[in-house]
Amino acid sequence: MKNGTSGIGRGGGRFANGQKTFAPRLLEEVYNLEDALLVGGFVNTLLRQSERVRVGCLAQIVNVIAPLMTSADQVMRQSIYYPYAWALRYARGRVLDLLVESETYPIRPDGLRADFARGDMVPYLDVVATIDSQARQAALFLLNRDLESKRELTVDWREPAPARVLASLTLTGPDLKASNTFEQPKRVTPQTLDAPRAGSRMTFELPPRSYAVVHLALG
Repeated sequence: MKNGTSGIGRGGGRFANGQKTFAPRLLEEVYNLEDALLVGGFVNTLLRQSERVRVGCLAQIVNVIAPLMTSADQVMRQSIYYPYAWALRYARGRVLDLLVESETYPIRPDGLRADFARGDMVPYLDVVATIDSQARQAALFLLNRDLESKRELTVDWREPAPARVLASLTLTGPDLKASNTFEQPKRVTPQTLDAPRAGSRMTFELPPRSYAVVHLALG
């Protein structure tokens, strides 16, 4: 992902020189589907570590390495807008301690700094759940890292089990490099994720290279 580090790296030169023009476009970064999936993974990691990560802040909101882009008369949502928005809207109450079983794939740190990466086995599925006992609602945040194949996820609930699916959305697509533009602002936008009937056992079919949210009303 090309997050804040790219803006810092380009902090000088022509990227920060407006050439004495009015409202020049400086330090603007275009984010694609690949970036959105990575942000979804970051969101899941931060939620899992909520005992230690008490507050998370997004440094830039508009235009400069940001989820929102503006023109003279438009506001455009970049791909990374949606994982942030889902977390803010649906992650409420407590984070559940899940036991997730998933097939894995190897990653290799060839060519990378040793303190940045290491060889490891990574699960295809990354799952986080939150529960708001007072509102009697729950949310699932589902990342499928498999770039080629859909993955099936079965969730077994203890009481109270879900009684109704309130929302079921996913970010996915055939092109990881696809991004939104002012001319095509909906190239990377949420799609409906087919959800099973609510109950104590629910099986989801997650598209390849996807990040999804499922919002549930508890019985």
